[in-house]
Amino acid sequence: MATRAEDAPVDSADRPLVLVDVRPSACGYQALLWALGEAQRRDAVLLAVTAWPGDASQPDDGRAEMEQALTAMVERAVAETGVHGRTRVAAVPYPVTVREVAERTGAELLVVGAEEVAS
Repeated sequence: MATRAEDAPVDSADRPLVLVDVRPSACGYQALLWALGEAQRRDAVLLAVTAWPGDASQPDDGRAEMEQALTAMVERAVAETGVHGRTRVAAVPYPVTVREVAERTGAELLVVGAEEVAS
């Protein structure tokens, strides 16, 4: 089961962090599947994030719905891979980048889909 980032279990602080940038695409989903396997291999916590273009100062502008969609995608990937008990999700508000989140959280690994990698 996926949980929101602020609801992480206490022992997750002792584990390395794998961060995955999940986009609503086949490539984004494949990155999520790969990151789940890698989190299991490293005995790490997986933080799945998605870019949220809303305004953080506005109370109800779609962030909750975006996190729900991300949670559903992560739960589908968890069911497909069998990797349980190590996921969190978060919608990252613009203009914060996933790279900045990786730096701020001390993520051991940042996973992005091939279509998101700048050439």
